[in-house]
Amino acid sequence: MDKPEKVLFDIGNVILRATHQITFAILWELGVRPDKVALFFHQKAYGEFALGRITGEQFAQATREVLEAPWLTDKQIRAAHDAHIYMVDDAVMEVIRELDHKKRLLGFVTTTNEWQTEREHQFLDLGSVVRSHEIGMTKTSVNAWIMILQQFKMSMDQAPSILLVDDASANNAFAETVGLATYQYDPRPIIGVEKLIAELRERQLLV
Repeated sequence: MDKPEKVLFDIGNVILRATHQITFAILWELGVRPDKVALFFHQKAYGEFALGRITGEQFAQATREVLEAPWLTDKQIRAAHDAHIYMVDDAVMEVIRELDHKKRLLGFVTTTNEWQTEREHQFLDLGSVVRSHEIGMTKTSVNAWIMILQQFKMSMDQAPSILLVDDASANNAFAETVGLATYQYDPRPIIGVEKLIAELRERQLLV
């Protein structure tokens, strides 16, 4: 097993708990057809928003068109979107604080949009965060890790010294191709953080 020296965390479904079902329920109440609500997070515009290529207003307009719901206001779309992020996992934050105290925390990297960033700031301030909408790339974009590591003043030859904790298998698989060690986080409450602690101890990153 690799023995990295620093840990890099994803945010959504690792630190911030979230579920699309909250957004879907709000959209249903607002009159969106049940067979359309899931398109909210799976439309092309959502990916473009996460890359910083369109504004929130443009995303809202695209959403009205995709959901076939012209009556929705920008404010309603924003509220439905933001509601899917609903709490901080305090147990995970305790692990992060311990890693930081031991100088094992590198920072955070997340696929996110400007609305999610503002929602995140309503809950906590994480400090050093590399965000997809600010660098124009996700964790699976070609050459993304060159830029991500540069943000932390590191080079690609230092990749094996980093452990990425992410809940998405695609993100972890891609990170491994460029040399990072990875751990796929289990987002289930209590179980997930217990498994994370065990992994970090096995890697001698926590005592």
